Amino acid sequence: MKNLKDLVKEAHEMVATIGCKEFTENKDQFFIVDVREPSEVKETGSIDDSLNIPRGLLEMKLAPDPSALHADSSIVVYCGGGSRAALAGRTLMELGFTNVKNLEGGYRGWKQSNS
Repeated sequence: MKNLKDLVKEAHEMVATIGCKEFTENKDQFFIVDVREPSEVKETGSIDDSLNIPRGLLEMKLAPDPSALHADSSIVVYCGGGSRAALAGRTLMELGFTNVKNLEGGYRGWKQSNS
């Protein structure tokens, strides 16, 4: 039986990462999803123009919908440090999205690289 550590490792192997510098330089090209809980976002802030959808609601809130996103839309997911975002990225890929990236270092990494 797999444990959480195994699932996170598999997700990190499956979902490509994007570095904070590359992300920041091309931010306007991505649909950005913050998969942290609303309380975390309220406490620490978020990346401008990101949509907050907690990981537990991702399938219900962001299923492929031609009026919102296309299967090949460029999506960047992030959480606090990267593990939940990797799991979310894997979920999005399983839903049919083909261009999903995990922000390396998550919100903390992005915040550090932009301070």
